[in-house]
Parts: sequence; structure tokens; C-alpha cells
Amino acid sequence: MRWIKSSFCNGASTCVEVAPLPGGGAVIRDGKDPDGSTLRFTPAEWAAFTAGVRGGQFEPGALRAHAARVAGDGGGVDGHARGCSDPETVHGAGDD
Repeated sequence: MRWIKSSFCNGASTCVEVAPLPGGGAVIRDGKDPDGSTLRFTPAEWAAFTAGVRGGQFEPGALRAHAARVAGDGGGVDGHARGCSDPETVHGAGDD
């Protein structure tokens, strides 16, 4: 597997590393712990994640605004937190 570091890392070991998978998916790992656990994304999951990154969905201001919307309503249904206006977002434990 060929691991790639972000160009924003500037050689630092504290970066997330990505390995592309055949068919368009990807595996990511913590650059500080190359022998540790990894996260595997299907092609659809990876495409959604990278589209969110390009669209600014994970910028600090966007994350705070989203968290405020979720916290304001509390609770969720079918993995989607009430108060969140993005029907594509699936929340994990503790998000709703």
C-alpha cells in the first residue's frame, strides 16, 4: 500500500496519511502511528468526504455552527441529528 501525506504536513509526522484503494476508495491512518489502526472508506464514502473538505464543511466555523444546530434541538432519528439541516450528514454516538 502506498501512503501519501498531505502537502500541508510539511514533513511533520503529525499528519493523516491516505492510501488510495482500487476502485476509488481509500484507507487513512495517523502518521504518528503507522502500525496503528486504519479507517477504510468505500468509494462513495471517500467521494462524500473529499467533497465536504473541498466545500469547507469541516472548517472550524462550519463545525461550530453545525454543532450548535445539533445541540439546540438534541436527539436524532436514524443516525441523523435533529436540528441539522444537512440530510447527507450521519452523526456518530454523542453527536445528537
